[in-house]
Amino acid sequence: MTAVHRIIMAVDVEGFGNHNRTSVHQLEVRAGLYAALRGAFSALGMSWADCHTEDRGDGILVLATAELPKAPFVELLPDALAAALREHNRSHEPSSRVRVRMVLHAGEVNFDENGVTAGSINLAFRLLDAAPLKAALAGSPGVLALITSAWFFEEVVRNSSRLDAATWRPVAVTVKETNAMGWLCLPDSPYRPDRTFLDVAPGWPSPSVPAQLPAAPNGFTGRAKELDQLTAMLTQPGHGQDPAMAIATIAGMGGIGKTWLALRWAHQHSRKFPDGQLYIDLNGFAPSGVPVAPAQAIRRFLEAMGVPAGSLPADFNAQLSLYSRLVNQRQMLILLDNARDTAQVAPLLPASSTCTVVITSRNRLPGLLLAHGARPLIVEALKDADARELLVNRLGAARVDAEPEAAAELLGYCGGFPLALGIVAGRAQTYSAFALADLAAELREATTRIGVLDDEDPTASLPAILSWSYTALPGDQAQALSFLGVSPLPVIGLAAASDLIGEPPTRTRALLRGLEHAHLLDQHQPGRYRMHDLITLYARDRADEDLSAGKRTDGLRRLLDFLLHTAFAADRMLHPHRPPIELDAPRPDCHPRTFPDYAAALDWLNAEHAVLIAMQDRAGRLGWNRAVWQLAWTLDTFQWRRGHHYDMVVAWQNAVDAAERDGDAAVLSMTHRNLGHAYAHTGRHAEAQDHLGRSLALAEGRGDVAEQAHAHHNLACASEQRGDPGRSLQYAIRALDLYESLDEPARVWRADALNDVGFYSLLAGDHERSRVTLTAALEIFRADRHRDGEAAATANLGYLAHLTGDYPAALSYYDQALATTQELRNQFHEADIWRRVGQTHAASGDREQAAAAWQRSLRLYQEQSHADNARRLQDLLRSLGDG
Repeated sequence: MTAVHRIIMAVDVEGFGNHNRTSVHQLEVRAGLYAALRGAFSALGMSWADCHTEDRGDGILVLATAELPKAPFVELLPDALAAALREHNRSHEPSSRVRVRMVLHAGEVNFDENGVTAGSINLAFRLLDAAPLKAALAGSPGVLALITSAWFFEEVVRNSSRLDAATWRPVAVTVKETNAMGWLCLPDSPYRPDRTFLDVAPGWPSPSVPAQLPAAPNGFTGRAKELDQLTAMLTQPGHGQDPAMAIATIAGMGGIGKTWLALRWAHQHSRKFPDGQLYIDLNGFAPSGVPVAPAQAIRRFLEAMGVPAGSLPADFNAQLSLYSRLVNQRQMLILLDNARDTAQVAPLLPASSTCTVVITSRNRLPGLLLAHGARPLIVEALKDADARELLVNRLGAARVDAEPEAAAELLGYCGGFPLALGIVAGRAQTYSAFALADLAAELREATTRIGVLDDEDPTASLPAILSWSYTALPGDQAQALSFLGVSPLPVIGLAAASDLIGEPPTRTRALLRGLEHAHLLDQHQPGRYRMHDLITLYARDRADEDLSAGKRTDGLRRLLDFLLHTAFAADRMLHPHRPPIELDAPRPDCHPRTFPDYAAALDWLNAEHAVLIAMQDRAGRLGWNRAVWQLAWTLDTFQWRRGHHYDMVVAWQNAVDAAERDGDAAVLSMTHRNLGHAYAHTGRHAEAQDHLGRSLALAEGRGDVAEQAHAHHNLACASEQRGDPGRSLQYAIRALDLYESLDEPARVWRADALNDVGFYSLLAGDHERSRVTLTAALEIFRADRHRDGEAAATANLGYLAHLTGDYPAALSYYDQALATTQELRNQFHEADIWRRVGQTHAASGDREQAAAAWQRSLRLYQEQSHADNARRLQDLLRSLGDG
């Protein structure tokens, strides 16, 4: 049984069983209702015949295919239905007239030989039976009362350009074990528009009180004037306008102390925000060049306020609407740190006068000043007294007082920049035997060699400080910093850094330790290093100046070879039965890692996942096309098993682009196929079909039978994902036939194909063929010690036992499959098996065990950001309460 997505509509006749209605009247009512519905569908150009309908005596259930847009069902259909019902009523006596309640929802449903069932359908009928809906229709002069689920309202009604959401009313629904929220309206006798109902709805969970502020900055010095200015900006009314949200922008150079100032103020005034504080680093000027998207920020805020990841609306506008409602009339602080521009920040501003927003940026964000009335605070260098206090706090009063002139000179060259002062102080602490005068002399010479950063005043030049720190390094440490500037990676491990720099690991560790001491590098985890983004940018400039183009390319090639060959070795440990691709030999001065066991390989991939993604991106920018698709290949098993399917889409799209640039038809066919597979598992079915179709066409054009079989194998999976198990079986059988036509088919290919045929036969109801093919697949997997394949075939045999009513056997199979998937840490497959375990417990009447299994599945899907799967699990959990 495969769940498919459907638009769910149901109608119920008011007073159908009234004692005044005879059987003749009831027949006329039913005929009128069916005629009105068919007429309304026809008037809107919607096919009634294409819908699945079930007669409910005094009502009708209608399931419309997911390909139809949802908006017409709420924007147009209710009015058309009401008009048709009024036309019927004009020509019939009172006992034959029709007034109806109607519900709209959408979700996953399950079809079997007896009809259809699902938690989503249960919820729809609970809403249809809600007392507030019955009362609304009873008090209306119209003929129709409509209720939608909260999900349908957020996704469709709030985002409709045709409907006025203010004419809807939220209602709490308590029917049997269901406690939910719905939204009702009277299409032919609407309520008066009132937007207050859109702000806080009954039945909606109370939002959590977030506390996201990072720790208060340690050793904060000065800024009393700026703190007072910020307080005045955020407490005074705005410019004679209507009361509005208080917004302050804190702008200044990188490293000037904007974040510390904002956090200092936030912690000082935290009691003024009893409803919580939201914080996010927007990465506006991250070296990667990839700022946090507004949609990503909104999701983090919603989760911080207690909205489960699996319950988030899919549409960004619906997420914004939910965010605005959750912060409305709450006394909250929202700190948006390191913003890139107005476009990144504007969507994050809630329309609530009770909120306070503080934004830090290296830009002045004039758009916020003009359009949103933000008040600007420009952060400049520390005053002399404050800068001196900072130096004293770091070096001690005795050392500073012992050389007052040198200390004054140092402070002058630092120009009051907190980051620069920190570097100077770190240098002085590291070389405690050096006189401050010696350090001042070195700094004095550096300022003549480099330009200024974001300021024409050379006394306030942060690059001067960084240049001084750089030139003060021993030559080998300076070269190491330049090589780190070549790297595109957000963090780097010791072994990768060793190959990048071209030195043995022991020597590299010593070089990096020297950079740490100079406060140019941070070892934030054992053996893993990162740089402040300003220092990274400076290091890149130094690389351009101090390393030849050949040296820069050689370093990057060594780094690429290390990552590619190490990832390949890790993949071979994860999936040794997968026919490998051919890699060029690594450079002689590159030393890729090997792994003693599965766990070590998986741990490395977990740690380096973001690093490998960044390396693939840089390889693509440099035109190293072969490496781009090879990196996608090496990541595929890991991303699949860990549920990183959205990352798979990115990796394989990059691979397709690279293959197109190279023009290699075989590689292009393979990359299109894998991209289609990734799209299928992220719900993008049209793109999946497109890329799988291209892959198959390329393989057929080349006469590549194995690649054709692979394409059919993936087309089978894609068809099942979009709810077409019959088509899946056809593709799977064709894949198996093609594999068996090969002279020497890989055993893993044939076993995978047998497993597919068995699973899709099961879905088609052919239990005997399913048992035969799944057993054959399992024998091959076990003989070859293919643990992941063994778990998949065993889980499918469990599902077969479940469908044939042998629940103890099903649970036994599932226990075996779970043990293997947990050993392999295949979280995606584990989540699916727990879902099936819950189905078996539910079918056998053990609701407690069903709930426990579904909760485990839900947690795993949420960890993988699989919102659709998570919603299906939540529906299943709700169905336990409805039963």
